[in-house]
Amino acid sequence: MSFNFLASFSQVWSKAWPIIVAILFFGLIIFIHEFGHFIFAKLFKVKVNEFALGMGPTILKKQGKVTKYALRLFPIGGFVSMEGEDESSEDEGAFCNKKLWQKMIITAAGATFNIILGILICVLIIAGVGSGKKGDDILVGTNTISQFYQGAVSNGEGGLMAGDKILKIDSKRVYSDYDISFLMQRNNTGVYSFVVEREGKKVELPEVHFAIRTGGNFSYDENCVISSVSSKLKKAGLKDGDKITAVNGVKIANNKELMEEIGKDSDYMIDFTFLRSGNEQTVKDVKMATVTVFDFSVLGVSRTFKNVLGGAFRYTASMSRMVYLSLFDLIRGRYGINELAGPIGTVSVIADVAEQSVQSADWSSMLMIMALITINIGLFNLLPIPALDGGRLFFMFVELITRRKIPPKYENWIHAAGLILLLIFMAVISASDLWKWISGVGFM
Repeated sequence: MSFNFLASFSQVWSKAWPIIVAILFFGLIIFIHEFGHFIFAKLFKVKVNEFALGMGPTILKKQGKVTKYALRLFPIGGFVSMEGEDESSEDEGAFCNKKLWQKMIITAAGATFNIILGILICVLIIAGVGSGKKGDDILVGTNTISQFYQGAVSNGEGGLMAGDKILKIDSKRVYSDYDISFLMQRNNTGVYSFVVEREGKKVELPEVHFAIRTGGNFSYDENCVISSVSSKLKKAGLKDGDKITAVNGVKIANNKELMEEIGKDSDYMIDFTFLRSGNEQTVKDVKMATVTVFDFSVLGVSRTFKNVLGGAFRYTASMSRMVYLSLFDLIRGRYGINELAGPIGTVSVIADVAEQSVQSADWSSMLMIMALITINIGLFNLLPIPALDGGRLFFMFVELITRRKIPPKYENWIHAAGLILLLIFMAVISASDLWKWISGVGFM
């Protein structure tokens, strides 16, 4: 009886702890954001009525001399409630009665703290903290090509050369080695324009060719049993644990043959035959991802305080630009609404990465996704959208330029309308997250 209880508890805990870790990390990011508002409000002697982490019903609270500190039920946000923030007040400590530059700093502080946290996490990533590497094994990546792999395509005529420092890819500046993979993933044609620095001169390479192959949708072991199946392939009918027995009608016996048959595909539409629970099934015309074959490596240099700190700022610039480029891609229809993740999806992804990090004893992926999320939250909040910090800053900038304050009631109406739209948007995304979670489709 006792053994069965312990076994059941162990199974539950193995499922629960990654989710708990994800919620704690997500809560840390929200806390840092709200703490930015809070600390500058206190610095400028603004009366803060409540500092809350989470939303919904209060589960823990403590009343300070002025401020109530609260922990709320749902770990999906937080807030700092300041006197006179959304209404007029006669209190000399009210937000509305402070100088404009003070209000602008308080409003921008949350997003700024998120970005600073992102920079600090990038310092840890580049310094190799949590990677399992030690000493001389930890190198700082650069934009300079070190060598090409056997069978490389990109070093052909009019292509890249060892020693080239990559400056631009498809007209986008390369801040760090992180940019190289991201910018090339945005173009699935296998042909890219590069600008490089070669022997001290800037050289334009308008058509650099790379091999492309089918892949990136799942992983598989030596017995052709697939795992980490992407959400798109789950929708097509494949699941983790399926054993692939044929590709496009060709029988396969091991993972080498599986890789070869997938590699032969030219139109990225594949028929899979597989075993599930002893029954053989087939799914046809499965749309596969296209993956650019990165056929070169970049130079790594020994760590110094200067290049670790400089690399952290460059990584932050890369991630910041990635946020805005992804938003632009969403607006132009490159991504659908079903490819977005809300709070449920974000926690699920963090939990998956946390579990993988423990198994591999390498926390660098966990740190990377945390840096991405905190920078994403910071930059998103600075967008000039009503109800967000950026929307409030926009009205403050208008006041700064025109020297005329917009009537609070009109500004509040606009923010209220923006909040309603944001809540509807979040409800749609959360419903999509919930469906992916219940159906088992997944978030990646």
